[in-house]
Amino acid sequence: MDVTRISTLAELDAHRERWETLERLDRHATVFTSWRWLRAYLPVSKRRWSVLVLRDGSEPVAYLPVAYGGWLLDRELFLGGNPRADYTGMIALAAHEPRAVAEFAAALARERWDGFNACDVRDPRIEAIVELLAGDRFSVCSADATRCLSVALPPTWDEYVATKMSAKTRVNTLRVERRLAEALPNFRISEATAADVDAHIEAVVRVHLKRWRGNIASARTGFGGMFRNAFDLGLLRAFVYWDGDTPVAGAAAFLDELQSSFGLYMIGFDEAYAKLSPGKGIVGRAIRAAIESGYKRFDFLRGDEPFKQNYADEVTLTRHFRVTTPGLRSSALSFARPKLQALKTAVANVMYRRSGKTV
Repeated sequence: MDVTRISTLAELDAHRERWETLERLDRHATVFTSWRWLRAYLPVSKRRWSVLVLRDGSEPVAYLPVAYGGWLLDRELFLGGNPRADYTGMIALAAHEPRAVAEFAAALARERWDGFNACDVRDPRIEAIVELLAGDRFSVCSADATRCLSVALPPTWDEYVATKMSAKTRVNTLRVERRLAEALPNFRISEATAADVDAHIEAVVRVHLKRWRGNIASARTGFGGMFRNAFDLGLLRAFVYWDGDTPVAGAAAFLDELQSSFGLYMIGFDEAYAKLSPGKGIVGRAIRAAIESGYKRFDFLRGDEPFKQNYADEVTLTRHFRVTTPGLRSSALSFARPKLQALKTAVANVMYRRSGKTV
C-alpha cells in the first residue's frame, strides 16, 4: 500500500465514482466528508488543500482531506473541511481502516508544519491518527469538545410538534407565519429553485450577517459560492421569508442522504423584524420541510446555542485537537500567534468599517 496525493479539482473529479462508492460503505461518513460537499467547498477555500489517498495496488481504499494555512514562519496544517465543515473526518473501507490510520499518520508526520489542527472531529479514526502523532515526536497541546444537538424525526409534522416541542415553543413556532402575514401585507415564503437560487442564497447570507455582522463581499464569495456549488450538486435547500423584495429571515441546510439527515447550516433574520420572531418561524419551516421530505433526523450541526434546545434533545460531541512540534520555535509561535491574530482582526475590522462593506 502507498499514499498518493490529489491536489487539483480535475484530479478530485476523476475520483468521484470511487470516493462515492467508499462513502456508501463508510459508517462514519457525513455530508461534510462526501465528495459532493468537498467539491462544493474546496473551490472557494482560502487554504491550499490536498487529499491524501491510500491505495491497495491501484485501487483507492481511503481518503483524507487536508489543508495548509498560516504563513512562511507559522506553518499550520488543518483537516481539509476546516473551518467550514461542521463535522470532519476521513473516508475509508472498514477492512483497511487500521492501515489507513497508520499510513496517514506517517504521511502527516513527514509534512512540514508547526501545528496540526484537527477541529470538529466526528470520526474516531482521526482521533487515532492524533494519538499516533502524539506517540511520535509531537505533542497534543489542546483537546476540547463541542456539544452538537439533533433530533430523531417522527413521520409527521403534527407528531413532531406534539412530542418534541415544549408547549411554549409550540405556540411561538406555530404562530409566527400567521403573525408575519398579518403584519406584513407583502409577506411571502419561498424555497430556492434552479430559477431563483442566487436570490435565495444572497438573502440567506444577508440576513445571517444582519444578525451576526461581517463582511458581505467575503461572505458572498465564501458562503455564497459554497452554497451555489452545493445546490448545483443537489446538497442544499434554502428557505426565505420575504417582506416584498426584502428578506426577513432565511435558512440554508445541507442534505445527508446516506444518514437521512437534514443539517441546518445557516440561519439569520433582520433584527428590524425581531418582534415578529421570524427566527423561530424559519427554524420550524426547515424542520417541517425535512419531515415532509422523509428525512429521519434533523441536525442543528455545530454548537449547542440555547435556541436549539427548544427543538432537539440528542447530544453528540465533536473533538478539537491541536498537535505541535517540540522545541523553541513551536513555543515562540504559540506565544506570538494569539497576539498576531488579535492584531490581524483589529486591522481587518478597521478596513471593513472604512470600506462600508459590513452589513
